[in-house]
Amino acid sequence: MIRFVGQLQTAFGIAPNRTVIAGFSQGSILSARVALSAPECVACCRAASCPSLEPHVASQERLAKLHGFIGHGQYDSKLPVAWAQRSDRLLDELPVSHLMRLYPIDHAISPAMQADFVQWLQEVGLAV
Repeated sequence: MIRFVGQLQTAFGIAPNRTVIAGFSQGSILSARVALSAPECVACCRAASCPSLEPHVASQERLAKLHGFIGHGQYDSKLPVAWAQRSDRLLDELPVSHLMRLYPIDHAISPAMQADFVQWLQEVGLAV
């Protein structure tokens, strides 16, 4: 996945500091793994619940410029909300600048989550 991101950046002339990697469900887990293991490749990630990230985390120095957004459904029947809360604590400990929001939804992306993500991108200076 890291190589693929690099290939896309080269093909489209996108600098790593302007690269946002995001996904939903398994895609958010992949996004977080890329960002936390190779933070020099991306500026930020949208990560939902991400189990077992700790073994893949880069050094704090490499993570210094990374931003993260955690959006998760409070009633998620597929990925427990506790995973999102665990990810939030991990990013606090690293420390990675991030925002966590919980939404009164199941395993989905709500309009409110989408709007919060876009606003957050604007706040970190990465919205188009």
